Amino acid sequence: MTVKRCSARLLGLIATLIPLIALAGLPFEATLEEMAQQADHILIGRVVGVDMIDGAGRQVSDEMRRTGPGSRNTIRLHIQVDEVLVTNAAVVPEVLPVPLASHLHYSLGQIRQAHAGDTQVRLVMLKGAHFEGIKPGVFLRPLGDREEALRLYADAQR
Repeated sequence: MTVKRCSARLLGLIATLIPLIALAGLPFEATLEEMAQQADHILIGRVVGVDMIDGAGRQVSDEMRRTGPGSRNTIRLHIQVDEVLVTNAAVVPEVLPVPLASHLHYSLGQIRQAHAGDTQVRLVMLKGAHFEGIKPGVFLRPLGDREEALRLYADAQR
């Protein structure tokens, strides 16, 4: 094989592996069992808004601004809490700004468009005093998972 072909193959292999290496260790998914066992709050709610804040907590209104490695921007889904099933908090706010995974490359406009007209009621599982996703950006499940999530949560508390 010529050096040129070998170099081209090596570059092709590297280009194929970069996305896999970049995603290694990034928690994009969690099972219902993981979510229920780690949840401090199990709620029923729906997305009623999307916003972005910068690293200083200031609102960002530019639809083209992005999140991702090196950016200090955070996109948050505003979740209207319709019902509290489980919580360890004294008070659950009516609307929770829940951060999405900030290591992913998204623009504010993309996420707003993705949730425009989204009225679906979902099971919301959060942890901590600041009501964060079980893993970065992982906190919504279909409402049909309600009974199983509550059973798994109860089993984990024993």
